[in-house]
Amino acid sequence: MTAELIAFPVREANTFDDAWACRAGQMKKRGDGLEKTRKLWNKCAERVGHARLLAALKANLQEKEPLSGFPGLSVWLNGERWDHWLPDEAAVALVEHPPYPQRPALIAALGEPFVVSYCDPAIIHPDGWITPATGYAKGKLMEKGRELKAAGLLGIRNKVER
Repeated sequence: MTAELIAFPVREANTFDDAWACRAGQMKKRGDGLEKTRKLWNKCAERVGHARLLAALKANLQEKEPLSGFPGLSVWLNGERWDHWLPDEAAVALVEHPPYPQRPALIAALGEPFVVSYCDPAIIHPDGWITPATGYAKGKLMEKGRELKAAGLLGIRNKVER
């Protein structure tokens, strides 16, 4: 008689308390309720993992200018603003796109960091339209509409579900 081995999944540690502690000063002034935000955090963490979501928050907090403010944590979670700040492995896993003809003009107009962050993860359609990878990226691209048009893109399409 052989013994059966049963493997139990190991749950990832919940990182909400760490996230709540590292919020920016501006974020703490917003009216986030602890339990409401905890539920939102856990919902988002189910999709991407607790450690990756915390890393996204910390990366966003490090890059954000201190005087520009920061939304409340619940707004950051509900708006999927964390999606843009996921570690590189997550961004690469979303979608890989071949080089597109407008890329050199976009780099010249917007700079390579902007193009790598917002244009490369997007879908550049052959007809000249761009579909941003996230809602946050869509906002950033909309701010640069003139530059996008000058580089040969026609406009922005709504995000497609993956």
